[in-house]
Amino acid sequence: MHGSVLSLIPFLVVIPIALLTKQVILGLALGLFTGAYMMHPQPVAGLSSALTYLGNEMAVPGNVSLMLFLYLFGSFVGLLRVSGGVQGFANWMEQRIRSPRGAFAFTWLSSLFTFMAPDFRIMTIAPIVSRAFQRFGVRPERVAFAIDVTSTPLCALVPLGTAFVAYMVGLMHTSSDHAAATASPYRLFLLSIPFNLFAWAMLAVGFGLTFFRHSRTKMHTNRPPTDAVGNASPWAGAAVSRRAAFAVETGAIGMPADAAVQRPLRRTKAHAPEESVPDPVEVLAERARPSQLNLILPLALLLGATVVFTYLSGRAPGVSVLTAFAKANAARAMLEALVITVVAMFVLYTVRRLPLQRLMIGFLQGGNEMMPVIVLLVLIWAVSAVAADLGFSAFCQREIVRYVPAHLIVPALFLFGCAISYVLGSSFGTWGMLMPLAFSLAAGGAESLPLVAGAVFASGTFGGFASPLSDNTIAMATVMKLPVMQYANYKLKSAAVTAVVCAFGYWVVAACLPVGH
Repeated sequence: MHGSVLSLIPFLVVIPIALLTKQVILGLALGLFTGAYMMHPQPVAGLSSALTYLGNEMAVPGNVSLMLFLYLFGSFVGLLRVSGGVQGFANWMEQRIRSPRGAFAFTWLSSLFTFMAPDFRIMTIAPIVSRAFQRFGVRPERVAFAIDVTSTPLCALVPLGTAFVAYMVGLMHTSSDHAAATASPYRLFLLSIPFNLFAWAMLAVGFGLTFFRHSRTKMHTNRPPTDAVGNASPWAGAAVSRRAAFAVETGAIGMPADAAVQRPLRRTKAHAPEESVPDPVEVLAERARPSQLNLILPLALLLGATVVFTYLSGRAPGVSVLTAFAKANAARAMLEALVITVVAMFVLYTVRRLPLQRLMIGFLQGGNEMMPVIVLLVLIWAVSAVAADLGFSAFCQREIVRYVPAHLIVPALFLFGCAISYVLGSSFGTWGMLMPLAFSLAAGGAESLPLVAGAVFASGTFGGFASPLSDNTIAMATVMKLPVMQYANYKLKSAAVTAVVCAFGYWVVAACLPVGH
């Protein structure tokens, strides 16, 4: 069984189940149990094996740090929300918008303060700039596109201080371990950033379409709220008015695709729509006194502390600054910076007379909203481990690399990932399913690790940006009161052309880049 075609079975379970059910977590769980029972085909032994894989991966010190970081990052955003910092920044920004070009400039510049997660950026910026653009008669699709293009593509490129980085470094750590790679996970992540061609290209396309395209008068004003399929809905307005709960990139990883924008709804026995169940964090956020300092100070501390601790963790006698960053234990550094920031936030907000009960609700609720991402990451670790024991890497290195031309592997991997991510609507889920395959191919001599990792990250970025099932697409369409499918098709035109160009770019890079670089 080891190194044979049977080693593909766990992933052949994961991908179809995830595509059919739109639930990546379910697919990963079934793939884990399938692999565990292949290793130990007895009822009790197979179950015990699956639990052992989960326990072993969760007990790895680096993995514990990543899980804790993700939870605390959610708590960090939860504290920002209940402190009034987000609303204070939004009010400050709205007062300075004087023209359509100025509004677009603020939309792009605001990414410097809201790059932490796509949904966080969308729900912070979109409600404010949409009101400003309405005064200038700019089409809502164009406004939504300008915000969206600086959300997922940008978050996928930021090298520190976000949940995206923690998740991506965690994937690199697991995949490199099972593929016997020697470089540090964070260094591999840094090296992969230039090869996320779709994110770079989409930012360039978005910048050009934002500032150098003729602005026509708006076509869709005062559109009634819509539901997740674009029909007029009396419920969508409630979702907009309450704003979305924070979600890093849930998509199809384990909850409904519109969970990021619609809270559970109570109905009467006759199924008539009633008032939506209030989100406690959003209720507290609406009551908080707006203050942009409650956002800017913690964010500045988090970024500054992350840079300092990252450098310190890689510092050594005779080592340059760049080398220190490349060799740093980024996961540990980000966790230390985040702990200090969260503690400082409690002190700052207490001094500014925010109730402690409000802070605790924001802390716990924000952390709990990260649990689907943590569960997803743990399952990816376990599935990767059982696949490695079945000889998945050896099979890929021996068979796929032998029969598929090397220069076609990376473009094919990118296009395959784009198709999966578009169907799933989840960049995190796509990255988790494809990264073990990508590293196995690279370890077999197909291409360099940074290149294949960049191609996988690019393919997931495509779905997170363009898919109608992406929570980012649904959140943006809900806030801007656009039909989801109409808005998704609007984005797909430029995204699809960009993806085709990027596939050709990967073919060129694969042909020119020496293996191992």
